Amino acid sequence: MRRLRNQTTGLLVWWVEVLMLVILYYSYTGTRAVADASTGEAMRMGHDLLRLETFLHLDPELGLNRWLQSVPVLAVVCCYYYATLHFVVTPALLVWMHRRHPPRYAQARWTLVITTLICLVGFFLFPTAPPRLLTGTSYVDTMSHFEGWGWWSGSASAAPDGLEGLTNQYAALPSLHCAWSLWCGFLLVRFGRRPLVRVLGALYPAATLFVVMSTSNHYLLDAVAGWAVLGGAAGAVALVAGWRSRVGFVGSAAGQPAVPGAGSQLAPNALAPVSVPLPSPPPSSLAPPPSSLAPPPSSLAPPPSPVPPPAPPATSSMAMRVTPVARADGAHAN
Repeated sequence: MRRLRNQTTGLLVWWVEVLMLVILYYSYTGTRAVADASTGEAMRMGHDLLRLETFLHLDPELGLNRWLQSVPVLAVVCCYYYATLHFVVTPALLVWMHRRHPPRYAQARWTLVITTLICLVGFFLFPTAPPRLLTGTSYVDTMSHFEGWGWWSGSASAAPDGLEGLTNQYAALPSLHCAWSLWCGFLLVRFGRRPLVRVLGALYPAATLFVVMSTSNHYLLDAVAGWAVLGGAAGAVALVAGWRSRVGFVGSAAGQPAVPGAGSQLAPNALAPVSVPLPSPPPSSLAPPPSSLAPPPSSLAPPPSPVPPPAPPATSSMAMRVTPVARADGAHAN
């Protein structure tokens, strides 16, 4: 597993990232093959969505489409927007997150990958014709109408001329354009440092919603479904990241290599070298004889201070006087 990750950042190596893109591409190719074989079902699904939106009074697509056709300059700008930014902004933000915010890159990338996979499953299970391809309606295919102003094909919306076979014409539900644009906008608002970048991030999902509906490439419910898929994927990735940090994969959420079994944080000096005292041998083997260590007491102890001799008893003057008296009495007695 170490070969799959950079030992410095803990992120997947470049060829694993490329492998993910290849898997997503061939998954999309598989949905295109299924959708081409179910045109009738895709038309029925598109009409059902349109009837549901009409019932809910959430059908602004036709009004926006007619208004955009009346402003050719804006229509051409929207065509370039639809054919370009979806394929430029998303990978550019992936690179930006990888270079500028590596601790958050893994979570952002997995959110995008899971969102895309769920949308591909939706394309496989629910092939849906966009408004521009619905029969019996008055929608105008804006991309086809202004085909001469750009490189896109008139029969495959955003696909370049000659590459119409690479696109899935019935991949309307959920809207991958709206899901990716909301992902990009959130990252710009969350991690952008300049106010202008944050403002552009907030406007990008709204502008994408306007473009995909006014060019009759998506329904409003397509966008809602795409946003819901993105929200579910982001929540699932966040839950997994929290679980990994709790059970012991320390550093995985911060872009560091995951270390199993390290759920409990260690003290900063927990791995510092520790000095362990050795057991002391018996005293007899180390301690020398007392005579060789301790000098004789006479050489260590200071000589005793001389004691002054006792003072002779003091003779009082009365005793000196009594003695001659006694002798005088004795002499008198004799």
